[in-house]
Amino acid sequence: MAQASMERKATRVAVIVAVVLLFTKLLAYRLTGSTAVFGDAMESLVNVVASLLAVWSVWMAHRPADRTHPYGHGKAEFVSAAIEGGLVLAAAGAVAFKCVNDFGAAEQPLQSIDRGLLLLASTVLVNGVVGGWLLHLGKSGGSAALEADGIHLLSDAWTSGGAIISLILVRASGMQWIDPVIALLMAAWLVWCGWRVVRRSLGNLMDEQDLGDLDRVQKLLDQHCRDGGTVPRVCSFHKVRSRHSGREHWVDFHVQLPANTDLRTAHELATQLEDEIERTLGGTATAHAEPCKDAACTNCHRGA
Repeated sequence: MAQASMERKATRVAVIVAVVLLFTKLLAYRLTGSTAVFGDAMESLVNVVASLLAVWSVWMAHRPADRTHPYGHGKAEFVSAAIEGGLVLAAAGAVAFKCVNDFGAAEQPLQSIDRGLLLLASTVLVNGVVGGWLLHLGKSGGSAALEADGIHLLSDAWTSGGAIISLILVRASGMQWIDPVIALLMAAWLVWCGWRVVRRSLGNLMDEQDLGDLDRVQKLLDQHCRDGGTVPRVCSFHKVRSRHSGREHWVDFHVQLPANTDLRTAHELATQLEDEIERTLGGTATAHAEPCKDAACTNCHRGA
């Protein structure tokens, strides 16, 4: 409950910060007329929508499993993160479109650069602090929505830095074309960030296997198979599968036990393995016990 309360508080803070930063950057754009600052403001607009989505998805993710959702509601966070990544890609498209238009239009000198720099510098600081906090909270609690929001805020800090560099270079050189060029580079950066979030979210929605979880489970089961290994001793294992349903880890596997093992003992051994995996991953494990068919199996001769 404490984790859920902290995450809900974090989503509310993210909404407030996103709204304040959006208006700050819109003011900076109005003052300067910079294409790079416009691109930065577009990403902040996405931040507002994404933060609102995070409020919904974190609330949904903490709802208990029910009759219609026996595996819980955790995948709502993957949906939220996927939409957020798509919005980042859309913002990149809007920035790229404005860059093309600005290249073809007559150059308009940037205005009030000093005030614009001051406003943007404040957004970099806020984005960095809040984004780092959300990313840490998301990783520690397994929240895909908070992690995506944290990544987005940190990428927003980078784009704000790009806008600052653009204003400084234009003021120092007087070459107005630098501004749309840097804005175009910012759009490319947004494409990479957006695609990374979308790719990860869609993979989780499609039950893409977590190779890290798979490796940890296989190493754990190996310890129970080898000579002199961890008890309970098993003959072999196969069909190990893992996936994420929201922040929950789900693992299922087949384990072979000595053929003379009675049903009660087989159940107890399988349950011990399930409990060990669940303690390791913090999720749910399901074992399917089978009789060993290897006549030369040393574990069968030794007994479980």
